[in-house]
Amino acid sequence: MKEEKKYLTIQELAGIVGVSTSALRAWERRYSIFTPERTRGGHRLYTQDDLKLFWFVTHLRGQGNELRNISTLGREDLLKQANSFFSLSSPVNSENTETSGQALPAPFEAILSALKQDNMEAAIRALEQVYALSNSALSFADNALDLMAQVGEHWHRGEITVAAEHALTARLKHMLLGLFYLNDSLIDNDDQPIAVCSTLPHELHELGLLRVALYLKTWGYRVTYLGANTPVVDLEDYCARRKPTLVVVSCASSLSITNMMHSFQKLSVLVAPHAPVVVGGSGVSVIASNHPDVQKLILLRKLPDLEKAAHLLRNHRSRTADERFELLRTELQN
Repeated sequence: MKEEKKYLTIQELAGIVGVSTSALRAWERRYSIFTPERTRGGHRLYTQDDLKLFWFVTHLRGQGNELRNISTLGREDLLKQANSFFSLSSPVNSENTETSGQALPAPFEAILSALKQDNMEAAIRALEQVYALSNSALSFADNALDLMAQVGEHWHRGEITVAAEHALTARLKHMLLGLFYLNDSLIDNDDQPIAVCSTLPHELHELGLLRVALYLKTWGYRVTYLGANTPVVDLEDYCARRKPTLVVVSCASSLSITNMMHSFQKLSVLVAPHAPVVVGGSGVSVIASNHPDVQKLILLRKLPDLEKAAHLLRNHRSRTADERFELLRTELQN
C-alpha cells in the first residue's frame, strides 16, 4: 500500500476517474481547464484539484453536457462547483447514519426496478445520474449501501441475476473509491489521528468499509484504506510503522466461522498491540453469538457506536494501545 502523496501520475488519475490516458491527453490539448504540472522530464503530475475537476467533468458529461460547453465555465468556477459537490459534511445527527430498513429514495428505487427487469444498462445510467445529482458524498454512500442490501435480498429470491449484482457492485466501488480519494488531504497533518481500514483475509466485500472510511474523515481522521482481502501480517506491518489511533476491520457472514476466528486470533496477537481494533460488518453477529468473548477486539454493529469510539480515541490518542482498548471497552459497555 502506497503512502499518501500530493501528486498523481496520469495512469493513477485515469484509473480513479475511469477515463483512458489518451482521452486525458486529448482533453488537455483541446481545453485550457486541464493544465497539469510537469516534471523536468515532461511527465504530467496531477493535484487533488485536478482530480476533482476531471471527476466532476465526467459526471457533467454523464448528464448530457458537451465537453466544449463545460469548458467555457472556466477552471475556477468548475472547481468551486466540484468542491461543493464532493465535500464531506458531517451529519447533523449521528442517529441518521443508520438508514437500513427505510424506504429507498425514488431515484434508487428506479435503479432497483431496472435491475429486476434485467436492464443493467438502464440501472447503471440511473446510478450515474443519482451520483452526479447527489447533494453530499455521505448521503450517496448511505443510500447506496441500503440499495445493495435490497439488491442482495432480491438476488436471494432469484429476482436479480448474479451478473447484475456484480456489475452494480463494481460500479459503486469505483464511485466510493473516487469520493474517498477526492477528499484526501494534500498535507500530512500531524494533529490528525490516523485510522486504518481493511477487511479480513479472503473477504472481498468492501462497500460498507468504504462508507466507514468516508465517515472517519468527517470525524477528523487521516484514513489509510488498505481495502479487501488484506493479509493480517501486512496490516500488522503497516500498523507497527504508522502507529494508528484506530484500526477498523470489516467481515461478512459469507466467510466461515473457522476462517473468521482464525483471522480474529491473528488480529488479537499481531495488530491489537499497536492500536485498538474495531470489527464490524454482517459477520459480527455470527461471531458474537458463537464466540462472545473475542479477546482484544471490539465488535460493533452500528455506525453511531463507531462514531462514539472514534471520538473517544481521538481525545485519548496519547495513551498506550492497551489503555485505549480498555477505555473503549468500558465506555461502549455503558
